[in-house]
Formats: sequence, structure tokens, C-alpha cells
Amino acid sequence: MSLIKKIAAWNPLRRFVRSERGLAAVEFALTLPIWTTMVLGCTDGAYCMLVNQRVDRIAYTVTDIVTQYQTMTKAELGNITLAAGQLMQPFTFGNNGVVIVTSVYKPAGQNPTICWQYTGGGGLARASKIGTVGGTPNLPNGLTLNDNDNVIISEAYYVYTPMFINGGLFKGGDVYRVAVYKPRLSQLTTPPT
Repeated sequence: MSLIKKIAAWNPLRRFVRSERGLAAVEFALTLPIWTTMVLGCTDGAYCMLVNQRVDRIAYTVTDIVTQYQTMTKAELGNITLAAGQLMQPFTFGNNGVVIVTSVYKPAGQNPTICWQYTGGGGLARASKIGTVGGTPNLPNGLTLNDNDNVIISEAYYVYTPMFINGGLFKGGDVYRVAVYKPRLSQLTTPPT
């Protein structure tokens, strides 16, 4: 073999290009940001789903329990809404959430009216989207009431804060759920004492 061929064969650049050592490490380094984003996104996605499911459970459970009473007191409403903290476990409800229970009644031939409203279960300051006592309610989901109908509406608010990614699909903010049930044993139109 001639000296020129030996020198050309010894060329380190050519050996480097042909070498496959470290190829897996380079591929891993190039795909690491994609894998990290996927893991963090899946984690935040699961967290977001759990929070939404828990807030939904709070709204429906509080409404269900309230509609099983014949009469309601503020102490009973306080105990029922405090249960929201237990339903939200393992997440903290305290200053991150609130439950608003509203009684709406439609007298014969008149517009529906908000009879009473109770706020509790947490320290979050939010106003009811249904309305205020004595006013005409903004009934959710196109709900209409027949004459002499009474419904109990529970609204649950929770401030969702993502663990990792705060934007796009998992952007932080209020999670709001509403549930509507008819009282089962009597009309709950008298304000709690």
C-alpha cells in the first residue's frame, strides 16, 4: 500500500464519520427534551383530570345531600359544605375553593326567584353565577322551571394551579362546576335559620 493511501486511511475525520460509538447517547440527547415534555404533560394532564373530577363530585354531592332534607339550617349547610374539603382530598380545598348553594323557586304565573343562598366550605371569594337573593336567576344549561317548581343549585369553585406546565391545555385558573337537583321531601324555599 502506498504512503498516500496509508495517510488517507489514517485520517481521523474519516474514522470519526464511520464510527458508531456514542450514537445512542447522541440520539438520546436529541430526544430528551421531547421525552421530558411528554412526561411533564402527562403528569399535568392526570392532575388536571383529578382536580376536575373532584370539583364535579363536590357540586353533585352537596346538591344531593341538601335535597334530602325537609328543612335546612345554616349549621347543617355549614357541615354539608365543609364535607367539600374531604371530597377534594388529597388536594387542599380551604382557601382554594368554595361552594355556593342556592334555592330557586318559580311561583305560578311568575318568573323564577332566588329564595336563599349559602356560601361555605372554603375561603375562596367568588360570586354566584346564578344571581343574588331576591333576583331573577341565571339558570344553568338552558334550564326552565314549571310553575311551583323548586330546585337546589350548587356551584363549586376551585383554583387550579398546574404542577409543571401553565399554558395551553393545562392553563391554571378557576374550575367551576354546577349541579341542579329537585328537593325530594319538601320545597326548600324557606331561608335557613
